[in-house]
Amino acid sequence: MARKTFRRKIVTPELVAKINEDNKKIVERFLKDKATRSSGETIKSYQSDADIFFVWNVINNNNKLFTEIKKLEFSDFFSFASNDLQWKSARMNRMRSFLSSLSQFIEKFMDEEYPQFRNIILKTIESSPKEAARQKTILTDEQIEKLLKFLSETDAQKACWLALAVYSGSRFSELLRFTTDLIDEEHTAFENLFLETTKQIQTKGRGKTGKMLYKYILKEDFLPYYRTWLEKRQSILLATGQSHNYIFLRENGSPATDGTVRSWITTMENYLGVNVYPHAFRHFLCTELTRKKIPQAFIQFLFGWSSSEMYNIYNDLTAKDMQWSLDNLK
Repeated sequence: MARKTFRRKIVTPELVAKINEDNKKIVERFLKDKATRSSGETIKSYQSDADIFFVWNVINNNNKLFTEIKKLEFSDFFSFASNDLQWKSARMNRMRSFLSSLSQFIEKFMDEEYPQFRNIILKTIESSPKEAARQKTILTDEQIEKLLKFLSETDAQKACWLALAVYSGSRFSELLRFTTDLIDEEHTAFENLFLETTKQIQTKGRGKTGKMLYKYILKEDFLPYYRTWLEKRQSILLATGQSHNYIFLRENGSPATDGTVRSWITTMENYLGVNVYPHAFRHFLCTELTRKKIPQAFIQFLFGWSSSEMYNIYNDLTAKDMQWSLDNLK
């Protein structure tokens, strides 16, 4: 029961092969430059944006050289993205950013080949206002307890993954980076309430390696699920002849992939009967810590947020949910 989002794909290998060779060379040089200071995931995103735009250019714009595309034609593309692809604001703004960055690269490094070219994207295409693309699922404490109980009785690995997601608040991509050597039961922090990873791990952020942070896990909540899964994990590794330290596994014993975990989430959705997505667990932890009156500054530290903006996004408590001291009004 994944959250409903319209998706229409226009990119195919056949159409990518038809992209103007000069446009391909421009993108290749751009990505090569970006790769020196951006993560692999960022480069994949740029490549995806390039494929979509230039396939549209093949189909609808006579496969024009990028430096010759006119303002109105860029506008036509964003109208297509909005009406045909049904992109929401965040996706529109990401493409706008990509096309602007590509244009800046041409201005800076390819001015001898294209001396008349100027970046017109930011002046031509307005930034889209933020909007909710999908309905948010706010999970309750009762739903999390119910789900953990169900998974602990049916699949120890899924229960361990969920416990790590809920009690560390880590992003989807970060959860698959956890290894057994990152978790030491004696390596704790903050009055022995949290497990602190033995090393920093890569999280989302600028730069080739992203932001490196220690991760913190609520110790007593997480460890029972982790200990149970470790025993079964070792048996699977021995049976399959695999040898690695990643916590989560595929059926053949190799490290779990995004696809592996998304199938687990489908199981969770079917059991709860509501839409479940990885960020809902980050929302849950931030909200629960706030409900328990943990200081906002400490919550920001745990999540690695540099400002209160992200805290305000992830805290789902309403004003009525909060407990206020109103004695002075009485």
